[in-house]
Amino acid sequence: MALPELKAVDLGGTPIAVRDTETDKPPLVLLHGLGGSSQSWAFQFRALADDYRVIAWDMPGYGGSGAFERENPTVEHYAHTLSAVLDTIGAFKAHIVGQSVAALIGASYAAEYPDQTLSYTFCQGLTGLAGLSADERSAQRKTRLETFRDMGAERFAEERGRKVLGPDTLPMVAELAVTIMKRAPVPAMCQAVEMMAQTDFFELAPRIGCPTLVIAGSVDPASPVDTGNAARAALGDGPMEIIEGAGHYGAMENPAAFNAALSAFLATA
Repeated sequence: MALPELKAVDLGGTPIAVRDTETDKPPLVLLHGLGGSSQSWAFQFRALADDYRVIAWDMPGYGGSGAFERENPTVEHYAHTLSAVLDTIGAFKAHIVGQSVAALIGASYAAEYPDQTLSYTFCQGLTGLAGLSADERSAQRKTRLETFRDMGAERFAEERGRKVLGPDTLPMVAELAVTIMKRAPVPAMCQAVEMMAQTDFFELAPRIGCPTLVIAGSVDPASPVDTGNAARAALGDGPMEIIEGAGHYGAMENPAAFNAALSAFLATA
């Protein structure tokens, strides 16, 4: 199917933009990462809409979504906002997939709202900075914030975007990923970094009781296979799928392998 049009969900005067197939099938919620948007999941809408009500948002501050007023929102702010969106659109129990930094949002949601979470997928996720030493955490936070503010989204996407993709990524897919990354607003990316600086995935993982899947890309420089292995161990028993040749955007780089892995897991979850 075609990518659904964005629609605004009003949360007390703050709009959150979502794409929603609006069917009565089990909800599947796709959360994009730092350089993404709801458009990042185009290949999943096309492949999975026959079996699921596929929903993707523009993270707060991205696309048509209003930003948080505070500069340093916590992961709970994102999770509570997601819960409010899903309640408003009537997706009361959902499968949650979080990619990159949104793996933290998905983990927080699954931990905070166990009765509303059918399954959780850690998709090439980042694990946060809060588990690092104070000096390392501060240094990484400062470097990331300064990089975004100094380079801006367009230059960052041009110089760094293709480097996180696998070497065999189709040119048209690479161009799409970079184009989406160029549109990521710097203030919203900085808010996501502030959230990441306050979050430790390994504190959230033991609180997640639903079925879980870990997806990794074999050549992902941002979330290496070792990170996936550590996430899998923290979440307990469950499957782990490695997409061969994929960098940080496996859902776009090899949608056939990604969709097959996710579909097989969801069928059992």
